[in-house]
Amino acid sequence: MNSPQDAWAGPLAKRLVDRFRSQALSYIRIAPGQYDEETGTITVTETVIPAAGAVVKSMQGERDGVQQGHQVEAWIDHETVPWAITTNDRLQYLGKRWKIIAIDPTYGSGGEPSSEAIYLTTLDGKAITTLDGRAIIIQGSGAGSAQFSMYASKVTARAE
Repeated sequence: MNSPQDAWAGPLAKRLVDRFRSQALSYIRIAPGQYDEETGTITVTETVIPAAGAVVKSMQGERDGVQQGHQVEAWIDHETVPWAITTNDRLQYLGKRWKIIAIDPTYGSGGEPSSEAIYLTTLDGKAITTLDGRAIIIQGSGAGSAQFSMYASKVTARAE
């Protein structure tokens, strides 16, 4: 664990994605290989990760009465799909391949340590706590690590 919020934020992100997880959504990690001088090609390795997240929105673009294409918006949890994800990767959903065109936002913890703990509070200054009574900390107390723990990412993908 890198930051105080790792104790609750990681499991919360996974629980939210699990609530709406689609078995029809797969994440395809694409890794380019070595250049083969004899054939003039680069081999590509595809790793398929099934049930990668939750599709939250399907959109169909249209301009001047002409269909421009379909897009989906999905949340990918990083317990299932290890960080980092890229726009080089693809989604497989409902029998179609989808090119990832945007990754925004990504939620995680870590990085620069802070100088003091900052707690999430109500407007009247009362600390907001988890069900078991632990205060929710927005920013750590300076003892944090520079490593990141990524919880979930929102991706937008266009049908190929």
